[in-house]
Amino acid sequence: MKSMRPGEANKRGNVATARIVPALLLGIIGYSSWVVTKRVCIDYLFHPRARASGTVHAQTGDAIAILTIFYLLLLITLTCFGRLLQTIVTNPGFVPRGAQWYIEKERRLREAQSAGHKEEALEYGATEGYTPSQLRRDRQREDFPVQDFWHKDVFVCGWDGRPPFCSTCYNYKPDRAHHCRELGRCVLKMDHFCPWVGGIVSETSFKYFIQFTFWAALFCLDILVVMAYYFAQRRRDEGFINVHWILALAFASLFFIFSAGMCGSSLQFAFVNSSTIENLTRRTKVWYLAVYLPTRVLEGYQSSGRTDLRLIEYPRPPSEQLQLLQQHGAKVNDSQQSVAWEGWSPSDPTIPVAAHHQQTTRPAVSISAVTPGENDPRPPQSQPDCSFSPGGPVRVEKRTFSILETAPGANPFDIGPLNNFKEVMGYTVLDWFLPLRPSPLVDHSDPTSMYKLGPVVARMKNKAGITDGLHEMDPEDDPTRHGESGKEQTRQKRGKRRHRRTRRSQASVDHAARGVEV
Repeated sequence: MKSMRPGEANKRGNVATARIVPALLLGIIGYSSWVVTKRVCIDYLFHPRARASGTVHAQTGDAIAILTIFYLLLLITLTCFGRLLQTIVTNPGFVPRGAQWYIEKERRLREAQSAGHKEEALEYGATEGYTPSQLRRDRQREDFPVQDFWHKDVFVCGWDGRPPFCSTCYNYKPDRAHHCRELGRCVLKMDHFCPWVGGIVSETSFKYFIQFTFWAALFCLDILVVMAYYFAQRRRDEGFINVHWILALAFASLFFIFSAGMCGSSLQFAFVNSSTIENLTRRTKVWYLAVYLPTRVLEGYQSSGRTDLRLIEYPRPPSEQLQLLQQHGAKVNDSQQSVAWEGWSPSDPTIPVAAHHQQTTRPAVSISAVTPGENDPRPPQSQPDCSFSPGGPVRVEKRTFSILETAPGANPFDIGPLNNFKEVMGYTVLDWFLPLRPSPLVDHSDPTSMYKLGPVVARMKNKAGITDGLHEMDPEDDPTRHGESGKEQTRQKRGKRRHRRTRRSQASVDHAARGVEV
C-alpha cells in the first residue's frame, strides 16, 4: 500500500479532530449543566437533606437566581457557538482556487490511475477542505474576482509590485490572505486553525469567535463561582466530597482560563487590526503596497523628470501567467501556450515602467488567459473602463501603480483602536455582544482597497509626492486619528486654513494697492 505524502496524515488528523472536538465540547457543556441544575440546585438547594446537626432550610431564592443567570448565559453562549460553527462550515472565507489547480488535479489523477496506484488516485480524488458542495460553490463564485486585484487603488504586493502567488492553489493571495496547510486552501485574513470550534477562524468568523469566547468565559466563571461557593459550604458543614461536583469545578476552571485567554488575545488583535499570524511579525514587518497613480498625478510625475519611484502597469500579459505557473511546477500544454501568446501583442506597452522590473524572476499574471474584466458585466467604480469593437478584443484601461513600502512595524490597515474594533465587531453595541450581523470586514466593495486604510498610507503617498490634491486627505485630518470628534476637528482645521489663505490674499491685495498709490 502506498504511503501518504509527508504531512498528509497530520492534515487529515487535524481536520478529523476539528469535526469531533465541537461535539465533545457540547457534551462537557451538557454535563456541567446537569451538575449545576440537578446536583446543586435541585438536590442541594431546593431539597436539602437533613443533617445530623439539625434541619436545613431550602434555599429556593438562591436556586432560582442561579438557574436564571446560568441558563441565560448558556443560551447566549450556545447561540454564539452555533453561529460560529455555521459560519466556519458554510462560509469559511476560502479564496477560490485557480483554474490550473483543477487541471493539475485531473492530470495527477489520470497519471495515478494509469500507473495502477489506486490508493494515490483516491488520495488525489479526495478534496481537502469541507464538503464537495462547498468546492462547487467556490468554483462558481463571482463575488470575489481575485484576478482583478489591480482594479483596487491600493493592494498588497511584493517588492516588484506583484501580489503573492500561492503555489498550491495556483492563484493570487488577496490582501492579508494566508494558506492554511490543514485545509490546503488560502483563507481571507486567516487568524488560526482551531479544532475547538470546528475549523478555520478567518475574517468571516473572527467576530463570532470573539463573541463565543467572551460569553463562554462568563458562562464558565458563573459555574466556577457557584460550584466553588457551595462546594466549600457543603464541605465545611458535611465533609462532602462528590466526583460530579469536582469534575464540574475542574471543567469550569480549565475552560474559563482557556476561553478568557483566547478572548483577551483576540480582542488585542482586533484593537490593533492584526491577526494571530500577522502578530508574529507585527513589530518588524515591512508592507509593500501598490498605489494607483491617477492620470493627472502620473503626468505630473513624468513631466517633472523624476525617476525615484518604482512603477508597474496592469493588466499584465497572459504570457506571464504561463511563466509563473511553470515556475510553481504546473505543466502547461501547447494549447494554453498558444492562447496566451496569440492574445498578447509585444507592441502593447503593459510591461513594467521601471526598467529594473525587466530583470525580475517572478512575473505577475492575469489569473486566466482571457482579458481581465471580460467576465464582469457590472464593474464597480474602481475598475478601469473597458471598451470593445464588434469582432475585436476587449480593451481594458491600463493602470499604473507606484510601489511603496512602510517603515518596519507600521500597519497600513490601522485606523485607530476604536475604529479597528468596529471594523471587526460592527458599528453598534448590540452587534458587539450578539451575533446578529456579519463582520464589516467581509465587505470588499470599497474601490480603494480590500480593507480600510489608515493614515500610514496617506503619509507614504505624501512622502513619495504622489498625492492628488483633489482627493487626498492630510493624515492629521484623518478622523480615525481623533476618535468620534475627528470630523469636527477636521472641519475646524480646514476652516482655519481657509481663514489664513483669505488673510494672506487680502494682505497681498493691500500691498499691491499701496504700491500703485506710491
